[in-house]
Amino acid sequence: MMASALNPGSLCSGSGRMAAGHVLTPGLLTVPSRAALCAHPLQSNTTAQTIPQQAARKIVLSCVAPSTATPSSVAQLVHQNSKPMKVIVAGAGIGGLVLAVALLKQGFEVQVFERDFTAIRGEGKYRGPIQVQSNALAALEAIDSEVAGEVLREGCITGDRINGLCDGLTGEWYIKFDTFHPAVNKGLPVTRVISRVTLQQILARAVERYGGPDVIQNGCCVTSFEQRPKATGGTEVLVRLEDGRQFSADLLIGADGIWSKIRKQLIGETKANYSGYTCYTGISDFTPADIDIVGYRVFLGNGQYFVSSDVGNGKMQWYGFHKEPAGGTDPEGTRKARLLQIFGHWNDNVVDLIKATPEEDVLRRDIFDRPPIFTWAKDRVALLGDSAHAMQPNLGQGGCMAIEDAYELAIDLSKAMEAANGDASAVNVDDVMRQYQSNRMMRVSAIHGMAGMAAFMASTYKCYLGEGWSKWVESLHIPHPGRVIGRLVMLLTMPAVLDWVLGGNTDNVAPSRVPYCALGDKPKAFEESRFGEFMTNDASIVYSSHADWLLVSERAAAAGANDDANSSSECKGIYLGTQPALVGRSGSPAAPTLTVDDVHVHERHAQVWQEASNGSSNGTVSSSGSGAYFLRDLGTGRGTWVNGQRLKDGAMVQLWPGDMVEFGRHPSNEVFKVKMQHVTLRSDELQGSQYNTLMVGKIRESKSPEDDEEAGAMGGSVAGGKLVAA
Repeated sequence: MMASALNPGSLCSGSGRMAAGHVLTPGLLTVPSRAALCAHPLQSNTTAQTIPQQAARKIVLSCVAPSTATPSSVAQLVHQNSKPMKVIVAGAGIGGLVLAVALLKQGFEVQVFERDFTAIRGEGKYRGPIQVQSNALAALEAIDSEVAGEVLREGCITGDRINGLCDGLTGEWYIKFDTFHPAVNKGLPVTRVISRVTLQQILARAVERYGGPDVIQNGCCVTSFEQRPKATGGTEVLVRLEDGRQFSADLLIGADGIWSKIRKQLIGETKANYSGYTCYTGISDFTPADIDIVGYRVFLGNGQYFVSSDVGNGKMQWYGFHKEPAGGTDPEGTRKARLLQIFGHWNDNVVDLIKATPEEDVLRRDIFDRPPIFTWAKDRVALLGDSAHAMQPNLGQGGCMAIEDAYELAIDLSKAMEAANGDASAVNVDDVMRQYQSNRMMRVSAIHGMAGMAAFMASTYKCYLGEGWSKWVESLHIPHPGRVIGRLVMLLTMPAVLDWVLGGNTDNVAPSRVPYCALGDKPKAFEESRFGEFMTNDASIVYSSHADWLLVSERAAAAGANDDANSSSECKGIYLGTQPALVGRSGSPAAPTLTVDDVHVHERHAQVWQEASNGSSNGTVSSSGSGAYFLRDLGTGRGTWVNGQRLKDGAMVQLWPGDMVEFGRHPSNEVFKVKMQHVTLRSDELQGSQYNTLMVGKIRESKSPEDDEEAGAMGGSVAGGKLVAA
């Protein structure tokens, strides 16, 4: 897990302004204790201190006493009048628990009913992390700095690196996103990903801390409700559970997800919308070659797309979306095989992630959302999160919107209680519900639409003209007009869109938090000043990655070679270095480093090498000083082909990841690919003279401390969170 580096500093002047009005924190505003404060830009000469990583926790909740923290002004009024507002929350997901924390701190009486507290584990498996972006982190800080600090410490930062969209076939960048500067320029935390289980535990502990161990009731499913008059005057909500028990409250909040029973009764039966895509997902023990510089990527294709993200602790989370009817299933043990049928011809960043995932860890689910609605609340019942606005996952904003909902509803209710001098019976609930709906509907609807548009764009992308209707036209590699126009539009609009999505709620939370920037949020593996270089120069990312370059031929592992043959490959190849490596025919007396089993190949056919780094500016050395890689045909007349094009005899060509190389004839029985591989995956089992079965993603086990020094420090997703400076 990436640890945050904390140092004292000075307050940032982010764009979130301090405004008069009600706040969710007691009395004087305080900066989150975990945060280092500094002036923009993120720079400091202070020595960084590391927060120790916390131990993993079980899902079982420990009983803790209610918090004895200084109560807020609203809580004090409630205590004086002894007339708290009672709120029942249906659902202990992210939004429901965040709301419970916020309301408990303000003196509300809260009861949370959850059908199955382990439901976030898909099919009994660890279903993986959730992205908590800057806007949601700021809302958490406004609600409770202790909770926010724990989330920030436990999460893996992805916003401190380059993110964006890539072509699925080639892996080439389509457009890059900078989510770092929109956050720090407004004094917001940088985007993290965190385990859903861990996040739920953090929030549940906070609920217990403020309300006691009985606030969350597991195994309790709210099935219906009715609003009825109170004997003492006014109205209340009567809630019925699946087991027949009944509970009453002043308010019922439906935070019970996309299949919400509260929503169904509140607005009637509405059909969930099938997105047209099924989603395979998994978590791999794998380290991409450029993990130190790239946080997450979306690989685009026609009728399919693939998402990968660093989630810390040496793991990568991925999602593979494929257009097909809903309700499909796979025979047991065949999910990886089907994924490789769908994505197996895509670039190595996709294929290797799939191969590195055990079959039993691949999950599948159909993707649904719901169209926006214009009724979030009626009388004393309101919806929150997915129950109101379930959206597609393509922006990573579903959970973030639920957190924003919780903040808005809590602050609206707290203002009303304060205006009523702490007397729940004097609150005009209808006005509060209308205010909540009005304040949230426009922003949520816009982001809901963006998520749907992102899914459409990701799945209708076409790299070349002719794709889908003419293989011959496609082979000409003419850029598809939609690709060109779409990229231009995104280049013009994406900075403003990211600024609004990540920072559009900043003024709303400003009264309850101080804008700041943390030294621990700075890029770990490269200087912040290089952000612009990486955003504009694809080659800089390639050459600055802490990766080996390989020339390797791969073929499917033999049957029975491994329990999970799809996780293995039979490989023959070499690591490229500054000493030229000879390529020649197998059995040649010249003893070539890389042998080709083909009589058409000469004994001394070609050489491959890395140009020594000398800082020259002749185009053969990257801006980071890393030498480029080359292949030279030795003029034997036998022929060398790169990407299907024959080189002139004796010609030299610069290599690039993904290049396909053939020696002696085209097509050849042995095709070699140029690959990048993170230094931590280096394997002594790779040989240039014979095929060996290698596990994809296997971490190299060091034989000595010198081996570790040679390989370099581990990448951002490697256990321990070590990073190397680029």
